[in-house]
Amino acid sequence: MRAAALYRVSTKKQVKAEEDSIPVQQHLLREYAAERGWELVAEYIEPGVSAYKLSSLERDILQDALRDAEAGKYDVLLIFKADRLSRNSFEYPMVLWRLHQAGVEVIAVADAPGGRKLNVDDQMEKLLRFIEGWQAETESKNTSIRVSQAMLDLARQGKWSGGRPPYGFRLSSSKNGLPLEIDPKEAEVLKEMVRLYLEEGVGSKKIARILNNRGIRTREGKLWRDERVRDVLQNPIIAGLPAYNRTRPGNTPTSRCRVRDRYDLNNPEIIIPRDENGNPKPVKEYVIIPLETWLKVMQKMKASAQNQEPDARALDSPALLTGFLKCGYCGRGFISSKKNRAKVSRPNGKTYVYERACYRCITHARIGKEFCPGQGSYSQKKIDSIFLSELRTFLSSLDLGNLEKYIDSRQQFTVMRLQKQISQLEAELEKANRRLKNWVERLNQYFADPARSLYSEELMAGEIKRAQEEIALLEKQIAEAKAELNACTYEREKLQQFARMAPRWFEIFVEAPVPVQKRMLAQIIDKVTLWKDRLEISYRVDLTQFARTTGEEGHGTVELRVAVSL
Repeated sequence: MRAAALYRVSTKKQVKAEEDSIPVQQHLLREYAAERGWELVAEYIEPGVSAYKLSSLERDILQDALRDAEAGKYDVLLIFKADRLSRNSFEYPMVLWRLHQAGVEVIAVADAPGGRKLNVDDQMEKLLRFIEGWQAETESKNTSIRVSQAMLDLARQGKWSGGRPPYGFRLSSSKNGLPLEIDPKEAEVLKEMVRLYLEEGVGSKKIARILNNRGIRTREGKLWRDERVRDVLQNPIIAGLPAYNRTRPGNTPTSRCRVRDRYDLNNPEIIIPRDENGNPKPVKEYVIIPLETWLKVMQKMKASAQNQEPDARALDSPALLTGFLKCGYCGRGFISSKKNRAKVSRPNGKTYVYERACYRCITHARIGKEFCPGQGSYSQKKIDSIFLSELRTFLSSLDLGNLEKYIDSRQQFTVMRLQKQISQLEAELEKANRRLKNWVERLNQYFADPARSLYSEELMAGEIKRAQEEIALLEKQIAEAKAELNACTYEREKLQQFARMAPRWFEIFVEAPVPVQKRMLAQIIDKVTLWKDRLEISYRVDLTQFARTTGEEGHGTVELRVAVSL
């Protein structure tokens, strides 16, 4: 009998350090095959692969095992436990069905003495396999909830919730004290950053340059960058406030995205230690920068971000959109560069190298493509052409009626996205309200007859509190989404001013050199976000400056966001 073995653990830590580690699984399955005289012809190893977060199609090793089964390379597949195949209630029986269709028997060796055959021969067995998958999926969800809740509780108590120590800290050598302690060398660097920022008025770019010139490097031994300086200063733990929930799940199972206003201590999404009145309560052992000083740094950064314009270097660049163009995937800017497109030999014997100007994502160019799932570079000629065509359509020969129709058509994508998001959040809110109502009813029943209740008073009180917190968070997210949706609307009076001045402004724009064009764009463009399939232009028209360029009068601001397909 030809046998194959599939080994899987969900995290890298489990690969060698847990009771069901890869070596443990290998020992058990190899011994099982040897006792029966089976030839082990293939072993498939999935180290650190979640069968709950990833679908079976995203698990390359599992797909290899299925293809080999369908090619007739083995007769029986040995797995440690049934949930090694999948923790998805719908996929689990389908994976088994594919294996059985290929004539392969599946045995979960550790599920029962002598192993347990996983059959799908009749309706009852199919139902049992579905129930097993549902139980595995439920267990994964409950584990995720327990871990998240435990980390939230640690954060509320001012305790570190694990992971890599933030800059300024190291793992504590004390077994009985706090898990982190201040790293004196890194703490001095943080204090110098704050001094330069507040006392000398130096920005993050210049701070990075000063540190690099002094020979000071990051923990990884790399040069400081302005983004890295802001990252370490914006972490509230340096003010004694370990924070949790400053990131959220990204577009892939393993990616994380920063939450909006992640350094705002009033943001209810971010969990920090607080006193009985809800005020921030720093952990004195973690204080590197006094809270009052740290708040001044954050206020200055926020004010700087709101007034941010493209820097002088970006404005002087010959590329039209440097300083305005942002990657839709990682959020960072683009730089202008040239790439060798092709070498062409002519009949005269000369070889010509054609260069193509392009916009390159800063993350791809300076950090690594594995940190940004977006495209690394885009043709500068193509992007500029699409942008200028869009700008011309937007500004030239538009009366108010046409402008309103144009904006309605361009904002359709954004409006649909926001409406869908609001609908999903409202559905989640309705579920949360139902859960809250059910737990309140159970608590009332408990008070009427405690002996008949299945739940303790403490458990029900905790569930009610969690439901209330979830409702508050969802209501905040709905309010933010609705505010963004409302921002897609516009005031008729301001649009009338804008429509009157736009054609003349564009005439001046097209005649101006690129540096002047970029300064003019700063009057009307907040940012241009580039995705693989679309360009999103966020207009923020300062009518006062806009009117000054055209020799007219105007007041107020027009804010719009439009999307253009590439």
